Amino acid sequence: MELFTAIHCRRSRAVLTAPGPSAEDVETLLAAAVAAPDHGRRTPWRFVILAGEGKDAFADVVEKAFRARTAGPVDPARLARETARLARAPMVIAIACVAGDGDSIPHRERLAATAAATQNLLLAATALGYGSIWRTGWLADDPHVKRELGLSPADDIVAFVHLGGADGDQRMRPRPAAEPGEVSWAWPLSR
Repeated sequence: MELFTAIHCRRSRAVLTAPGPSAEDVETLLAAAVAAPDHGRRTPWRFVILAGEGKDAFADVVEKAFRARTAGPVDPARLARETARLARAPMVIAIACVAGDGDSIPHRERLAATAAATQNLLLAATALGYGSIWRTGWLADDPHVKRELGLSPADDIVAFVHLGGADGDQRMRPRPAAEPGEVSWAWPLSR
């Protein structure tokens, strides 16, 4: 798929089906991700691929984290919904920005680079014909989840990218043009 077609066809897909990306396609997705701008060549991103039995087993991590953050009795229906979060797709890639303690590159720039890597991965998934959705939620901030993914408490989970087959059309979606108040063509700005 051509670049601009992938950009305009990318959309969040809540329903994703098997199969997920092949090992070869995952390499392609990660190569696209790490081509993102990276101030100081710090490679601030970390990718944890959850697929197959590993993704299924991660439901136990989600359950422990949910129970730890819930005061009082746990509603069984809510617990079932929470532990099924990653079951919505055949593959989930957790993408994190590492803190870079003592690094001269500001954290906001490390975070921006990781977000750019995430967007590159989403566009590459679209170009390869996969559906995707960028999710965060409470899992992204949970210390137990971070620890189980091999991250430090200071690291930021930027995304849980869900990947799989997507039913429905892959046509370009109409998007609004940038509004006049969102774009300035000259500086100093007239007020």
